[in-house]
Amino acid sequence: MTTPRRVLRHWLLILAVPLIALIWVAYRVHQLRRDVLASVAQCPLNQLMLGLHNYHDVYGSFPPACVKDDRGRPLHSWRVLILPYINEQALYEQYDFSVPWNSPHNSRLNDRMPDMFHSCTEVPSKSFANYVVITGPGTVFPFDGCTKLGDISDGAENTILLAEVGSSRVPWLAPIDLPAEEAIRAWTDPSRTGISCVSWRRPMVVFGDRITAFSLDRTLAPESLRSLTSIFGGEPVTKDQLCEMGLIRRGAWKE
Repeated sequence: MTTPRRVLRHWLLILAVPLIALIWVAYRVHQLRRDVLASVAQCPLNQLMLGLHNYHDVYGSFPPACVKDDRGRPLHSWRVLILPYINEQALYEQYDFSVPWNSPHNSRLNDRMPDMFHSCTEVPSKSFANYVVITGPGTVFPFDGCTKLGDISDGAENTILLAEVGSSRVPWLAPIDLPAEEAIRAWTDPSRTGISCVSWRRPMVVFGDRITAFSLDRTLAPESLRSLTSIFGGEPVTKDQLCEMGLIRRGAWKE
């Protein structure tokens, strides 16, 4: 004799099969979506690096991290300087270099940030940039002056120019980037702003020799990161060595 309990168990088994199948499909769709986003996330870095190299071809050096006035006060960001080299000439022409980035005139462009300054894995924004240059003494972007490829005696292939910053609150027009020392401190202290991204993939950077993004493993030693920000430190560690050790990988890298 069939009891109500057996009938209930029977129907639960019947319902469980399609439910498990739906959960599995939803999981696979979720994973595939992340795969696509991780792959697309490297494109802006590649485009920005191409813009920096195009600028270098024209002026013989990379742009300064920021343009300053006679008193040393930051006025304009490299992100504005490379606009003509990333197919944003019309936006560049609307910017007024005779007044600061946060002047009433230039502030009208605050929410017109080109898409390539934003990471697709971050909260949508038309104002805050997810890509910064590494700044400071001994980097490609010192606090004063410009750097040529020929100045990078450590090898452009071993030197980071651009880095990704997650949950950024850096206005794209602002002459604000990431000092190397802060990047190194933040690497082991998530409470600080540093090279970072969403938790399910690894953050990306671009080296000076090529227009290709690389992902950094979160176990990379701070000392290795320091050597990768220096243009003439003479450190023995190289990008290729770190790649062989599995600490750096070309392209997107999910957790």
